[in-house]
Amino acid sequence: MSASAPQSGQEAKAAIVPPRDRVRIGGALVDVVCASEALARFDAMIASGGHHYACFCEGNLCLYAVRDPQVREAMEQASIVLPDGVATTLGARLLGRKLPDRLPGPRTMLDLCRHGVAKGYRHFFYGGDVGIAQRLAERLRETIPGLNVVGTYTPPFRPLIAAEEIALAAQIEQSHADVLWVALGAPKQELWVASHQGKINVPLMLAVGAAFDFHSGNRKWAPAWIRKIGMEWLFRMVTGGRRVFIRNAKNVPMFTWVIVKQIVAHWCARLSGTKRCSS
Repeated sequence: MSASAPQSGQEAKAAIVPPRDRVRIGGALVDVVCASEALARFDAMIASGGHHYACFCEGNLCLYAVRDPQVREAMEQASIVLPDGVATTLGARLLGRKLPDRLPGPRTMLDLCRHGVAKGYRHFFYGGDVGIAQRLAERLRETIPGLNVVGTYTPPFRPLIAAEEIALAAQIEQSHADVLWVALGAPKQELWVASHQGKINVPLMLAVGAAFDFHSGNRKWAPAWIRKIGMEWLFRMVTGGRRVFIRNAKNVPMFTWVIVKQIVAHWCARLSGTKRCSS
């Protein structure tokens, strides 16, 4: 299957994507979907001929969306926002909504790659440190027989100049990629996919961050039992180095405060019968 573009992204979304059930968690609107529903939506997006992008929302990104209107807008314009971390699913439950699945980027990458083999999906990997995207492609080909990787690209640690942007778009389009995986770190990758929607003729872009490092072997992915109980964030906190430890140590109380305020506002609105609780 190859990319095509007879419709705009917004037209395609309106035509093929069913009504979305979303819950606001902090500054982010997150889709209420299970894993099979997410894959079905990806299929529809790829088949639509439009241009779509997906984000994966964890606690850190929820906070970015509170503080930065650009990040919030990028996530609100995404065709789908999946609940990545336990902070997202727990936050939703505290707000009275139970999310059917936790769908982290690394898990979803494996699911969609496996799912897409029979459909002939072409994959392109963009981002990561030097050599990571190529190593990721090689490892995924080994673990997922039949996976069709049509290109990789590691960008420099600076904004691309106009000529580089043109060359990148041409490389991706000439590969006829159906799925463009993007790993630039949050929230840079979310802003990147939002700003490049429709500028690169590829049906689906997914901002997946650390999935490149985990599946290339550059960093250790949390053991399955840790992921199952939702403690992957803690594993990354203690194994990801000083910067990740400090960031998460700050974000846990900040995220908790954001959710508490949202819960209070929700109950104030219900009790007062208005949309906003006055201070």
